[in-house]
Amino acid sequence: MFCGSTYPHEEPEIHNQTMKKIRWTTFLLLLLGAPYLPVAATEATATISFYTTALPVQYHTDLLTPECAGVHEKSIVQFYQQLEKTNYRILLNDLLQKKEALSLNDWLFYRLVHQSVVAIFQHKSPVEQGLLGWFLLSQAGFDTRLTYVEQEVFLYVHSTDQIFEVPLIQDQDKIYVNLRPNHSSAQKNSESPLYMLNFVARPDGRAFSFYLREPPRLPAQPTTRKVTFPWQGQPLSLDIQYDKTLVELMKTWPLVDETVYLKFPMSEVLTQSLLPQFRDLLRDKTPRQSVELLLAFTRSAFDYKEDTEYFGRSKPMVTDEVFFYPYSDCEDRSALFFNLVKNLLDLPMIVLAFPNHLTIAVAIDETLPGAVITHEGQRYYVCDPTGPINSSEIGVFPREYEESPFEVILSYR
Repeated sequence: MFCGSTYPHEEPEIHNQTMKKIRWTTFLLLLLGAPYLPVAATEATATISFYTTALPVQYHTDLLTPECAGVHEKSIVQFYQQLEKTNYRILLNDLLQKKEALSLNDWLFYRLVHQSVVAIFQHKSPVEQGLLGWFLLSQAGFDTRLTYVEQEVFLYVHSTDQIFEVPLIQDQDKIYVNLRPNHSSAQKNSESPLYMLNFVARPDGRAFSFYLREPPRLPAQPTTRKVTFPWQGQPLSLDIQYDKTLVELMKTWPLVDETVYLKFPMSEVLTQSLLPQFRDLLRDKTPRQSVELLLAFTRSAFDYKEDTEYFGRSKPMVTDEVFFYPYSDCEDRSALFFNLVKNLLDLPMIVLAFPNHLTIAVAIDETLPGAVITHEGQRYYVCDPTGPINSSEIGVFPREYEESPFEVILSYR
């Protein structure tokens, strides 16, 4: 206030002189090619293609400032500590909000993090991309571990889920799962020892879950397939729509406990297409006749081929996938039959795991001939969804498994 009242005309004059000096200095620096003061970091947006939708991801550009000097413990820890000093919360909060809005499980959240990191760090090294992914998952609250060898880093998360065919490590009686199993092939081919980073980013971190309980809220891709199967001497044809988005999503899903696939619900697209057509077919039929019709469908509407022959690996399917791939096997037919009986008939079921075979038994309130299994006081008739082809017979054990031991791995009702 005193400056304004005592020298009312001098301050603007000093200001103008200062601005002229700054402009002239800037001009000389640009003319001579000298480095100029950097522009302050700001917020930016990266757009990623996440399955069937384009997602804008918000981040602060100061994330691009830290650099990792090399793949050794000191530089990795320093890189993590540098990232902690950035405005990383802008990116992390945006990703967590998308996780909630899209109903993503932990595995799909990791996929979202990974794709965002690759887009934002596109000019950074694969090592720095991997380290940013590790940093973000740790800051999101997960119990992580990092291993490294030569010029590669590998991200692991603690999980209590049953996961198969991926590299695992153990630390302090906890199992940690590699999040990029294909990427980790370098571990097997390298002659150098694999080191675990002696730095725990989140000592109080929570376990990571790979299990998917329901389809995420992603835009659907309705796709039509026509299937034909025999029923009482006549062919029945159905035009069925399934969600290709769910099929694409499952292509990257790790191999988990087989009961997860059985319990996984049909997509909304498949539910609205398949169930009304079967309700019409099952109208006025007894429970036995209804089960027979569903068996005729699962046994004969699809071509059979084992996973190892078609995929070259084990590939259990959820229901929508059965309509996408040209072949399916016992696990896949069981998932389809389990969902059909559950949604259309609501009859009690048990899932039987034989050596190298999966089948289902259904509790039908009728006295029928054939194989019966008593489980917890309830009688179940064997209803193998896989075969024999062109049949609908109930109470027949799968061929060659009549005397084989089995385990009840899942029950419904």
